[in-house]
Amino acid sequence: MFALFKWLLWLCLPSTLVLVGIALTTFWLLRRKQYRPAICLILLEAMLVMVMLPWTAAKVGYALESKYPPKSVTEYPSADAIVLLGGGLGPVRSGFPHTECYAASDRVLMAFRLWKAGKAPVIIPTGELAALSEKPILEMMGVPSSAILTEDQARDTAENADYTFKLLANRKCKLVFVVTSSWHLKRTMMLFNAPQMEFIPVSCDTEASLTLAQWSVMPLWQKLPTFQAGALTMTYAKEWLGVLFYSLRRPSLAMTEPTATPKAQ
Repeated sequence: MFALFKWLLWLCLPSTLVLVGIALTTFWLLRRKQYRPAICLILLEAMLVMVMLPWTAAKVGYALESKYPPKSVTEYPSADAIVLLGGGLGPVRSGFPHTECYAASDRVLMAFRLWKAGKAPVIIPTGELAALSEKPILEMMGVPSSAILTEDQARDTAENADYTFKLLANRKCKLVFVVTSSWHLKRTMMLFNAPQMEFIPVSCDTEASLTLAQWSVMPLWQKLPTFQAGALTMTYAKEWLGVLFYSLRRPSLAMTEPTATPKAQ
C-alpha cells in the first residue's frame, strides 16, 4: 500500500502532468501528421526528462562535490577563524520571528561544530543577511556575540571573499576555515585565494554524493523525474557556469580591494 501511494502521488505531481501533457500533445500532432512540431516536442520532453531526473542532478552535483568529501571535525587542524558563507537560512524580520532553515543550513551547523571543538576562536558569517540569519542561530546554539564577527554587505561569493579578506587581514589571520556547501566549494576556493593567507575548505551539505551512494537501494519511484530534481540540476549547472566565469577573469584576493569598508557586528 505504501509503494502504491507513492506511485499515485508521483503520477499526480505537476511535473508528471506536464510531461504527460507534452506526450499527449505530441501524439495528437503525429495523428494530424504535423511531424516537425511533434519532433520539437519530443526533443523538448527528452530534455525535460533528462534535466528532472534525480540521477542527472546527482551526477552533475557529484562532479562539483567529489574533490571535497565530508570530514570529521577531528580531522581539521586549529585555525585563526571560521568564515561561514551565507545561504540556506531565512532572516529574522517583521512577521518572521525565527530563522528559517533550508537545505544549505548545514553550513551554520558545520561552523558551529568547528567552533565547539575549539578549532577556531571566531566565526565570521558573511552575506548581506548574516546579522539576521546566521548570527541569531549561532547565538541560540551558545556561541557568544564576542566570538561572532558579522560581515553583512556581501551580495555574492566574490564579495564574500573580498570583504571577509579585509576583516581577516586586520586580525592578522594566517589559517582560515571556509565553510560552505560541498557543491559550492570549487568556485569558492577559486575566490578565497591569497599567498599571505591559507584557506582550508570545509564541506557540508553533500546531497549529490549521498544520493549516488544510496542509489542502488533507492526505490524506483524516488528515481523518477520531478521538478525538485530539476531545480537541483539547475543549481549545479549555475555553479558550473560560475566556475567557468571565474576561471576566465577572477583576480587573486591579494590584488583586490573591497569597494567599501565592511561593517562588523
